[in-house]
Amino acid sequence: MNHAQSLQAWVPLVDFLADAFGSTCEVVLHDLRNIEHSIIAIRNNHITGRKIGDSLSDYALEVIHKQSRNPNKNYVASYYGTLEESGKILRLSSFLIYDEENELMGLLALNMDFSALEEARNIIDGFINNMEKLPQAAGREEKSMHFNLSEDYMPSVIAQMIESCGVEPMRMTLEEKRSLVEQLQLKGIFLLKGAVTEVANKLEVSEQTVYRYLKDKDER
Repeated sequence: MNHAQSLQAWVPLVDFLADAFGSTCEVVLHDLRNIEHSIIAIRNNHITGRKIGDSLSDYALEVIHKQSRNPNKNYVASYYGTLEESGKILRLSSFLIYDEENELMGLLALNMDFSALEEARNIIDGFINNMEKLPQAAGREEKSMHFNLSEDYMPSVIAQMIESCGVEPMRMTLEEKRSLVEQLQLKGIFLLKGAVTEVANKLEVSEQTVYRYLKDKDER
């Protein structure tokens, strides 16, 4: 098998890698015995705008130079470069191909476009920065949110609030009951139908007493 045939055997791998990694990864096969027109196969070339017959990049030249001094490793993975015209950030990986005489004959390159990920990171950073302004980040109590005010919601909240007091209603002082009613009002419980009756039953007081607690709070 001659030099050209040996490199042609790598062309299906170009298609495989391009399909596997998707449109953000340019896959290029170079013939290093014709550096000025080295590209013999390329996929997803919208990333760099290159085509078959174009030359090797300066990055690839550096890889070849460095790896020629390191015969025990025939690839370099995940080094970064920026396209001068577009400013795109690329993650570059290069695999050196040798012939039967162990002479360097080709290079398979993966050039992943990170510009979309960079934009996504900026958006995420913006969200993270805004999260520092949230109540829990400022040392205040984190509030649970409920999006379904079912029939069980109101009794459940009232029961939780009573339990948090650590005292059964029959043993609560008038002030403790008044305070509990005020806390429930802050949660908007009394906007729900039947809330006054439910709270009165749980606290073992009359509905008039609950109304009085609410009126006293509004007047303070």
